[in-house]
Amino acid sequence: MKSRRKYLGGYAEYSWFFKGSLVVGIVLIALIFVYYTQVVISELKDNSARVVSAYARLWQLVALESTTGEEIGLIFEEVIQKSRFPIVVTDAAGEPQAWREVGIPWDDTSYLSKQKIKQMVGKMDKKREPIPIYYGESKDNALYLHYADPRIIARLRWMPLVQIAVVLLLGLAAFVSFQNIKRSEQRTIWVGMAKETAHQLGTPLSSLLGWLELLKQDQKKEDRDKIEKMEKDTRRLEKVANRFSQIGSLPELKPAQLNHIISEVASYFRARLPHNGLGVNIKEELAPLPEVEMNSDLIAWVVENLIKNSLQAVDSKEGIITIWTKQDQAQNKVILGVTDNGKGIPSADQKRIFRPGYTTKKRGWGLGLSLAKRIVEEYHSGRIYLKESIPDIRTTFVVFLPVKTGV
Repeated sequence: MKSRRKYLGGYAEYSWFFKGSLVVGIVLIALIFVYYTQVVISELKDNSARVVSAYARLWQLVALESTTGEEIGLIFEEVIQKSRFPIVVTDAAGEPQAWREVGIPWDDTSYLSKQKIKQMVGKMDKKREPIPIYYGESKDNALYLHYADPRIIARLRWMPLVQIAVVLLLGLAAFVSFQNIKRSEQRTIWVGMAKETAHQLGTPLSSLLGWLELLKQDQKKEDRDKIEKMEKDTRRLEKVANRFSQIGSLPELKPAQLNHIISEVASYFRARLPHNGLGVNIKEELAPLPEVEMNSDLIAWVVENLIKNSLQAVDSKEGIITIWTKQDQAQNKVILGVTDNGKGIPSADQKRIFRPGYTTKKRGWGLGLSLAKRIVEEYHSGRIYLKESIPDIRTTFVVFLPVKTGV
């Protein structure tokens, strides 16, 4: 039989469309940001080069003998000293003569400061050649203007990364919000289904109980066994209805023995195995356990779902299902495990088996493991997970339930 995966309400298709659109949108926005920022940086660099050339000519004017003292003062005070990008002027020997915007005060002429400035000059010259400033009649007399990009350009280089990070964070927030909305909608649907199922079961159950009372009054000896079995099945239906009615509300937890619940569920399934149970063996390996605060009906539902999954996976003639328990005293927990030798779960599906609506069967809603996870983790503060799955050898589900101190 070919396995088939289905999801409720077309959520899978919509989810993939949403994720794809989100990724494409993020990439487009990031590319636009990067392109725009690079254009701005390129323009600023060109402007920076033009400004530095102008500064070099101004220094040239300062060096000319024909320049008056008033002009020199204006150039120094209003132009050169107010530069807003890193510049260093050195003599022909490489000794710093003046500097601005390099992190060292313009009047700090100490040896250590000049050594730092020389290191900066070396870095500047690796990116751009210095601009010579000639003075006097000979070209041998020259100063050299070294410069770097304004700090705003260095900051702008980081802008695309910052913008992409912001977009990614917004995308992540949108994705998480979408997932939460989807889960909320799914839970609302399933809780409504559960409540409606419990309501629909209630009326025929009441009627069945009334008919059973009438049958017991007029029962014959040969019908006694049949009536008892009908009573058991009716009580079973009451239990199912009670379980569904508790979905969506906080259940009442009471101290109970997990092993007792497991034995009852295992006995129920053994009595209903095909061919009187021949071919499939449901084994119990139960260690002594302390009582645990739980809702017995809901935990029994978890055990039933795990056994059902195993029954559907194992061979009808050689299937072995082992239900085992043990206590983890170090972590103050009890552990329930269900192991079978069935066909296993494909590795590609193992992360999705607890998703609501996921199933490989032609019939079914795919809610069993999802409800089991909710019962264990949300209602009992425990944990349920697939420990391992080796096809035709071993598949094991494990449930942890906390043992409260003093219980």
